[in-house]
Amino acid sequence: MKHFDLNLIFGRDTKRHQAKNVLKVLIVDDEEQVRQTLSSYLDALDGFDVYVAGDALEGLKTVENNGGMDCVLADINMPGMDGIEFVKRLKGIDRTIVATIITGQPSMDIIVKAMRAGASDFLSKPFKFDQFRVAVERMVRERKILLENRFLAEEVKIKKTLERMNAQLEKKIREQAILFTISDALGKTRSTQDLYQKVVDLARTLTEAEQSRFWVVHHERGELLLVGSSGPDDPTLERISLNNKELPWVQVALDALPVIISGRKGNGNGNREAENPMREQVIVPFTIREEVFGVLSVAGISNGRTLGEEALFLLHLLAQRASLTVENLLLYDSITLNLHATLRALVRSLEAKDPYTKLHSERVTGLALHIAKIMGCSSDELDSLRFAGHLHDIGKIGIRDQILMKPGKLTKKEYEIIKTHPVIGEEIVSHLGLLPLEKSIIRHHHERWDGGGYPDGLKGLEIPGCSRILSVADTFDAITTRRPYRDAVPVEMAMEEIEKNAGSQFDPEVVEAFRIYMIDNPGKVVNQH
Repeated sequence: MKHFDLNLIFGRDTKRHQAKNVLKVLIVDDEEQVRQTLSSYLDALDGFDVYVAGDALEGLKTVENNGGMDCVLADINMPGMDGIEFVKRLKGIDRTIVATIITGQPSMDIIVKAMRAGASDFLSKPFKFDQFRVAVERMVRERKILLENRFLAEEVKIKKTLERMNAQLEKKIREQAILFTISDALGKTRSTQDLYQKVVDLARTLTEAEQSRFWVVHHERGELLLVGSSGPDDPTLERISLNNKELPWVQVALDALPVIISGRKGNGNGNREAENPMREQVIVPFTIREEVFGVLSVAGISNGRTLGEEALFLLHLLAQRASLTVENLLLYDSITLNLHATLRALVRSLEAKDPYTKLHSERVTGLALHIAKIMGCSSDELDSLRFAGHLHDIGKIGIRDQILMKPGKLTKKEYEIIKTHPVIGEEIVSHLGLLPLEKSIIRHHHERWDGGGYPDGLKGLEIPGCSRILSVADTFDAITTRRPYRDAVPVEMAMEEIEKNAGSQFDPEVVEAFRIYMIDNPGKVVNQH
């Protein structure tokens, strides 16, 4: 348990604290859970009297009724008076009260307004208790400084103190600006690979280094595996054995401690990376739940700058913020893969009942992805198409086998039942956390360009683009697969049939992309059916 010696902090001559030897802290937040959590944490520490308030007005009354306050932690979004106005009024009562603003939506505008109102620090939700403890320690130290300033008689000392505080404020604003930049950049990534590359790009930009690398620790292989790099390449560093303990990257991975290496001059041949791999570097561990997950490094000097404590500080901020994002993405990927595997197993079990449709979903998805790439679909659209393509017929689970595997043509009533499978499929996946695009692909893959499709009769561009792509791939696979009541249609005739229906059943642009793929890949799909 952390113990704060307030006699030392405030001086033994400070009568107000000498009697009680406590620091009065007020927590103002409209969420009871937050108030209880932070209050319990401070109560467990020595040297604090903790007060709570549900809104700003109650907080001001608490300060007045208890003869002032030492430190205040205030949420920025509260009913009535917000946290910034509260801090401003608080500073009007007593400039020495130290205030920390808490918010779940940080932005540079909010940071600047809060600092101008008199806030000394800034905590972004969600935060770890280690971050909260550090913030409390900073408040205690600043409270001491402010109380000492109250008794400064000489104007010169006051000026110097204010200059120091302004410098600290500027540093804090800069730190928050960097954190905001990092959070904003990382928040836009949806895959771990994109995140790894974003981390090295940010590391190189923030430190103005020539080169940045990020390795993950693969304990089973006993290696560091390079997953992100920005700047000059060095193939020898793509895989590093953890047995090479003399290498600084391995030392950081094993010891979980940062390393700063001073630069050495190259031999003038221009290949500084190959000839001088140990040149000036800063290397930090990338930890998740106190375990080293990876190693982040920057190397090389640009624009006459040198790497050192400043680069270490920046990399530490980057690694700290990125680690939570990596952990969340890894968890999301794991859940998604398990979900995908389960649903695909259901679809395969459905297709396995009918030998004529076995692996239909895989073939359709593969062809749809080829068409989508030709049409320039984004990586997010490709991911959604890949996921939903395998599940587009999952709704057939809700159709009786007598209809699904009927050897002859369906009656009108039976066909109407078959037409319900897109809606059933959407309903099956609707509670599984799929993206809206993925659900729409499943629901609308039987819509027609002329509006004559099902289940909703959408027309033209009303039909989601990925659904229009899947429709062409689905139809091609269906007519080139042998069924109990007809033989498979040859690929050339199937292509002609699809081209003939461009503008009626199918989106003409999708058909054109399909035609280009088939021309560029003659015979590739012939033996898949």
